[in-house]
Amino acid sequence: MAKSTEIVNIANKIKVFRLENNLQVQLVTIPGGKTTLFSVGFYAGAMYENGFGKGSNDGVSHFTEHMFFKGTPLRDANQINQEFSQLGADLNAFTSYDHTIYYAKVPTRNLRKAAEIWNDLLLNKELNPKEFEAEKQIILQEIQIYKDMPEFNAHSNARAHHFAGTPLEHNILGSIDSITSMSLGTLEKYIKKHYSLHNAIITIVGGGFNLEAETDFIDKLFNENGKKTNQKPIYPPQINVPKRKTNLNYFKEELSKPLSYLAICWNSPGIKSELFFPSLLINTYLGNSRTSIIYRKIISRGISSLCRYGFEPFYDVSASSILFISPPEKLNKVYHEILRLLIDLYSFEFTDTIITDLKQEIWGSYLAEIEDPANYGLDLAQKFIKFRYPLLPSDYEKNLDIPLEIVQKTKDEIFGDKISLTVYGTGKLPSDWTPDFPQNSPW
Repeated sequence: MAKSTEIVNIANKIKVFRLENNLQVQLVTIPGGKTTLFSVGFYAGAMYENGFGKGSNDGVSHFTEHMFFKGTPLRDANQINQEFSQLGADLNAFTSYDHTIYYAKVPTRNLRKAAEIWNDLLLNKELNPKEFEAEKQIILQEIQIYKDMPEFNAHSNARAHHFAGTPLEHNILGSIDSITSMSLGTLEKYIKKHYSLHNAIITIVGGGFNLEAETDFIDKLFNENGKKTNQKPIYPPQINVPKRKTNLNYFKEELSKPLSYLAICWNSPGIKSELFFPSLLINTYLGNSRTSIIYRKIISRGISSLCRYGFEPFYDVSASSILFISPPEKLNKVYHEILRLLIDLYSFEFTDTIITDLKQEIWGSYLAEIEDPANYGLDLAQKFIKFRYPLLPSDYEKNLDIPLEIVQKTKDEIFGDKISLTVYGTGKLPSDWTPDFPQNSPW
């Protein structure tokens, strides 16, 4: 049996270890729980794709997700679905920019049976040409569906333009041209590179199992015949956001819709930056909760009933955005109100009381999200992949203990004179409208 290397062991409740084949595993037992989440996360996503359009592998990560449960020599697609269903499993998957995760929540008594199916899927997956062509048509339809959703398009295109020339320019779904021309060989090559065990993290979170017994079981099941390897996870390419000549860049695609859709995108510190956790406090102050300034100054005042703040962290950089919808005749007014909100934030002075309240809000929201084993497991899996080491709730809380002066420094860094905003408009746009900065703007 392969020998595992222990990374973390906390009071017989949490264990993180690495097998000799470099498969990383997180086990968390929750006393009294009756269900368990089993997830497999890969360092694979849209950031790993190359090129655009015909002949590229743009969209291959999402395509792989669609093909993951299509069969092995032991089980065809119907058998896989049937066996998971007979275990009472809630089965799903999702693709992001820097990771892809497959997961099932099962009654804990069925954990080992579920693990055996996952083992078969990981080590013996086969791609059926007929399934490949059928799934290609489904993905092409999915792309068309999203093209008809201006709210989605405004956000995704704002980010694509803002991060043009970097791995974040990709659309997770790919394009009509790239998916139409994609070959089964392209998929097989991508899976061979990114779906090896050294490039995966297994996360098991739930109640009613013995930590050491399951460690031994997983160690034996996934040792891949005891193969030892020095191969490490394949981390996504570095993101170097290009410098632009102006602070404000505008792109648009007018559609026959009754409303205007506008997204504003900028970048903030990534996970590896010492300013990342201070930026989380600032994001909370700005973002979507009922205490945020977007809610208080935009939504509750009726300026825009749909105004959403988005924040997605990556290792080198984080993507921040505001999306709003308005009647065309009010577009400029709403846009200027939101820009003034960012200007006011730049000049705002945080206090110790505000910082304490923000910490409490973040920590309370985090605890609420991880009460369910599924949410807890997916959160641990995503954080391990993004941070590149296991980040437990206690570590997360410690990282939020930030001095006031560091929060001020981070705010000045994000919203200072180096800020670069990308604006993308779609839907019905006012004739000849272009965004500008309000008077007295620091930019």
